Amino acid sequence: MSLEKFNLLTSSMFNHLMERDPVAATFMGLHQFDGEMPDGSRKRYLDEIGSTRRYLSEFEGFDSSGLPPDKVIDRDLAVHGLELRLFEDETLRTWEAMPDAVNTVGDALFPLFTKDFAPFERRLLSIAERLEASPKFLEDSKSRITRPVNIWVKIAEETSHQLPLFLDTIASAARSRDAEVRRIETAVEKLRSSLAEYEEWLSRELKPKAVDNFAIGPEKFEKLLQIRGFDFNRQQMLEFGESAFRAEKLRLEEIGRSIDPGAPIERIKEKIRADHPATFDEALSLVQRTVTEAREYVSQHNFATLPNGESLIVMETPGYMRHIIPFAAYFSPAKFDSRKVGIYITTRPEGGEKALEELNYASVSNTAVHEGYPGHHLQLTYTALSPSLIRNLFQGTEFVEGWAHYCEEAMKNIGWHDTPEARFMQTIDLIWRAARIVIDVKLSSGEMSFDEAVDFLVKETGMSKASATGEINRYTYTPGYQLSYYLGKYLIKKFRQEAMERWGDQYSDKKFHDLILRSGGLPSRFLHRLIENQ
Repeated sequence: MSLEKFNLLTSSMFNHLMERDPVAATFMGLHQFDGEMPDGSRKRYLDEIGSTRRYLSEFEGFDSSGLPPDKVIDRDLAVHGLELRLFEDETLRTWEAMPDAVNTVGDALFPLFTKDFAPFERRLLSIAERLEASPKFLEDSKSRITRPVNIWVKIAEETSHQLPLFLDTIASAARSRDAEVRRIETAVEKLRSSLAEYEEWLSRELKPKAVDNFAIGPEKFEKLLQIRGFDFNRQQMLEFGESAFRAEKLRLEEIGRSIDPGAPIERIKEKIRADHPATFDEALSLVQRTVTEAREYVSQHNFATLPNGESLIVMETPGYMRHIIPFAAYFSPAKFDSRKVGIYITTRPEGGEKALEELNYASVSNTAVHEGYPGHHLQLTYTALSPSLIRNLFQGTEFVEGWAHYCEEAMKNIGWHDTPEARFMQTIDLIWRAARIVIDVKLSSGEMSFDEAVDFLVKETGMSKASATGEINRYTYTPGYQLSYYLGKYLIKKFRQEAMERWGDQYSDKKFHDLILRSGGLPSRFLHRLIENQ
C-alpha cells in the first residue's frame, strides 16, 4: 500500500510538471503537448512556487519505512530536488529578472525540428501550432520581468536577433517538403513581427530600468552549496578551486616539457591548436567520425555497457544559441521516445580560419568523449532508460558534468588518443574547469565583475575573448553550475576509490561505471548508498 501511494504521488507531481511545461514534456517524449506553449505569465511562476511547496511537504511527510531501497532513494531525491527548485524560484528568482522567453520559443521548436520521432509532416503540424502560440507567450512573459538585469537584457536582444535565422530554416524545410507551407510561412511572419515588438520592449522599457548586479551574493551562494549537500562551504570551495587551478597549471608545464623541453607553454599550445581541419564543415565531419570511434572504443575496452537502441546526431549549433554556447553542448534522449536519440551540437567559430583553432584535432578528441561516448550521451541515455520518473526530473549537476569530465581522463588512461599533445589539451581543459570554480564562487558572490571574469578566462586558459564572453554570459545566470565539472570529477574519483576498497576482488572499472550510470544521474550525496548496497 505504501508503494502504491508513493507511485501515485510521484505520478501526480510528474504529470503536473509536464502539463504546466509543454516544452519540457516534448523533451521527455510526451508528444500530446507538442503543439502547446507554456503559460508565460508572472502568475504561472507564482503558482508554481505554491505547487513546489505542496509537493515538497507531501514528500517530506511520506513515511518511507515500507518502501524498497530504490524508492527510498527516490523519495529522498524528490525532497532534495524540490528544495533546490524552491530555493531557485522563491529565493533567487532569476525568472523575474531574466527575459528569456525568446530562448524558450527556440527550445520549443528545436526538438520538433531535429528529432525524427514522427514523420516530418506530422511534426510540422506541431511546429505550426507552437509558432502560432508563440506571440501570445512572448507578450504574457513580459509581466514577470520586474527587476531586469542589464547583461540578461543584452543576451535576450541577441537571442531575439538570431532566432529568425532558425525560423527561416524551418520555413525552407516546409517548402522543400511542400508541407504546411502557407501556414508555416504565415506563422513565421507573425512571429517575426512579435520578435521585433519584443526587441523594442527590451530596448524601450527594460533597458532604462535594468540594473548591473546579477550576483546572488555570498549568503545565498553559501545556502545553495548547503542545499546541494556538498561538504564545502563557500570559502572552502574557493580554496579547492584555487588549489586545483595551481596543480593543473603545474601539470601542464610538466607535459609541455615532455613535448618540447625548451619551448614556452604558449608556443606549444599554438602549435597544437594550429593542427585543425581546413573548414568548419570538415571539422563537423571530424566530430562525427570521432564520436563513432569513441563509441567503438568504449565497447571494445570494456569501459561500460552500451544500451540497445541509442544513437547520437552531430549537428551545427543553431544561431539563436551561439552567443551562450561558444563551443559545444548536448541534448539528451527523450524518456518516452522509443529510440533514444541524443543531439550533440558544435558551434561554428567566429573569425575565419584562425578561429577554427578551437576545433583542433586534440580538442575534438576530448570534447567528443565529454559530450558523446562515454560522457553525456551514454550517461543521459541511461537516465532516460531509468524507470524512475523522479530520477528523470532531478539529477545532480555535479554527477552529470562530473561524469563527462571524469571520462576525459579515464578514456586517456585506457589508451584513447593518449599522446602528449592530447594530454596537453586535456589539461588545458582541466585548467578551464578549475578556473570555473574560482569564477563561479567569485562571480556569483559579487566579488568578480563580468569583465574581470572574461579577462581571467582569456589570460589563464588562452580562450578567445569572444568565446570567453559567451562562457561568462552563461555563468551569470547559472550560479553553482560551473563548479560542478571539476568538483564532480573529484567526487567520482573518490567514490571509485571507495568502491575499490569495499568490493575488493569483485571490483572492476566496468562494474563501477555501469553501477553509477544506471543510477540515473543521482546527486553525489546519494552515490555512496549505491556502493554500500552493492
